[in-house]
Amino acid sequence: MRDRSRCPNCGERVQPFAAGCAICGADLDPKRWDSGPSVFQRVGSWLSALSFGGPIGGIGLALIVGFLIVWFFF
Repeated sequence: MRDRSRCPNCGERVQPFAAGCAICGADLDPKRWDSGPSVFQRVGSWLSALSFGGPIGGIGLALIVGFLIVWFFF
């Protein structure tokens, strides 16, 4: 991952909330550092969708884990 405190164009140090580089004028879009949701957040979202948006109870989680064990080992 690149250094967030440096300009991606010229490598000069920039302020965290700077809109552009003072040296080369490169646009420093703050969204450039957004990597999206992590793998764990995506899996949690998927599991939440399986339970119709609510938190997964013990029975639902046991069924999912049991299904995965059967699927991978048999």
